[in-house]
Amino acid sequence: MKPAPSCRLTLACALIVSMSVALSGCMTVGPDFKQPDVTLENQWLESLPHQAQAAPAAQAAWWAAFNDPVLSALEQRAYERNLSLQVAGLHIFKARAQLATSAENLLPQSGSVSAGADHINTSGVGPIPPAHLWAEHLRANVGWEIDFWGKYRRQIESDRAQLRVSEAAYDNSLVSLFADVANAYIDLRALEQRIVVAQQNLKAVQQSLTLTQARYKRGASTQLDVEQAATLVAETEAAIPPLIKARAQDRDTLAVLLADPPDAVDAQLKGSTAIPVPPTQIDVGIPADLLRRRPDVRQAALNAAAQSALIGAAKAKLYPSLSLTGLFGLSSGEQHGIGLTQWGSKTIGLFSAGVTLPIFDRGQLKNAVRIQDAAFQEAVLDYQNTVLQAQKEVEDAIAALRTSLDALAASSRASDASQRALKLANIQYRAGSVTYDTVIDASRSVLRDGDSLAQNQGIAALAAVSLYRALGGGWEVAQGQQVVSEQIAEQMAQRTDWGRLLNPPANSALARTSGDRLDNAK
Repeated sequence: MKPAPSCRLTLACALIVSMSVALSGCMTVGPDFKQPDVTLENQWLESLPHQAQAAPAAQAAWWAAFNDPVLSALEQRAYERNLSLQVAGLHIFKARAQLATSAENLLPQSGSVSAGADHINTSGVGPIPPAHLWAEHLRANVGWEIDFWGKYRRQIESDRAQLRVSEAAYDNSLVSLFADVANAYIDLRALEQRIVVAQQNLKAVQQSLTLTQARYKRGASTQLDVEQAATLVAETEAAIPPLIKARAQDRDTLAVLLADPPDAVDAQLKGSTAIPVPPTQIDVGIPADLLRRRPDVRQAALNAAAQSALIGAAKAKLYPSLSLTGLFGLSSGEQHGIGLTQWGSKTIGLFSAGVTLPIFDRGQLKNAVRIQDAAFQEAVLDYQNTVLQAQKEVEDAIAALRTSLDALAASSRASDASQRALKLANIQYRAGSVTYDTVIDASRSVLRDGDSLAQNQGIAALAAVSLYRALGGGWEVAQGQQVVSEQIAEQMAQRTDWGRLLNPPANSALARTSGDRLDNAK
């Protein structure tokens, strides 16, 4: 029993698709990507004082090492709401769509299906009797270029690497976001402490001014002492407004990072006002860990992989291209006239093949290959430079944390000493054994050393944040999570049929695989 015409048409189309897929795996021109060599130290030159137990550098939520619940809450809120991070997540969706588009090129690239029906009635003319004609047809036209030299496969390889680039860029945005939130919060707390120190000192010098004025009235001090005390009060007052302004700027920075209004941030900052205490020991690992841990290093390597594949895509255009077309048609109808009724059907099938040779534009195509090759070499150098820069940032951050801890310890001793010196100066001044200049100098030292202590507490905490950032910590919290908010994903799904691109299966080439090896990105 012969298959129906519609079944024959379906089988013919399936045959074309299977032939195109089979023939597309012939050859692949162009270089296969290999991860470029880089210069790495065996161990870090800088080091922190050895301690038996060290906080891990690449722990997912490294900010938990500061033991500050407010900081942890801010980091979580920023992860959920930050708009720049959402934009980075949308870049992943675009890269998925681009990869899916390129994958379609392995199937027929063009095709159309048409269906129609004709109904003709003719009136009799002279000896010709009236006639009735009814005809219907179904036609399919399919054409594709066989990927004989790997032009489309190289493009798919490049787009797959670009998808991984977008994922690494998202992870890098996470690293920066978590560090920026911690920096703004720590700086804000340090400014709050400096404001407290200044206000305490203002209260002390105001009391000193009152005492000096009383002594002047009794003839126990001079007008010069009174003016000097008033000058010290004014100087202390003048130091407070810039600190308040800087604190407001940090709050506003947090508002942008959290996508909240400033007054909402003030509400979230309620609680402990202490400067977060950083871990003094952090396990920094070895330099080779940066290749896996830092997203910007992975991003640079994947950029080179994507560009390497484009060399092959451009080079394939120098070779002849083989294209196939197929035309399939099915028609049937009936005719009444002259006392007869005729009915019938027919099937049309046509295959054609063509070869296109690049002749007149060969020079342009060769230069296009050269452009892609130069871009690849540029990407390789950028990757190598990124690795060197990453090592520099870690070395600098380790040195900064070590020296800032030393400076903090010295500041703490200086602040304690200046407090004791002020007490002695006041006692001796009341006893008349020293002039008021001694009290003024001691008061200024208390203000300076107290402010320096608060600054160095903040600097030490910020240095720890810089080390975590340099080591590439924090992006791990996003593993297995959606890259945009649930609300945005729902809105996109309502506007457009995204299929499975918003949430691809775990074993799909479109699935998120941050931290994967470069050879898996091909």
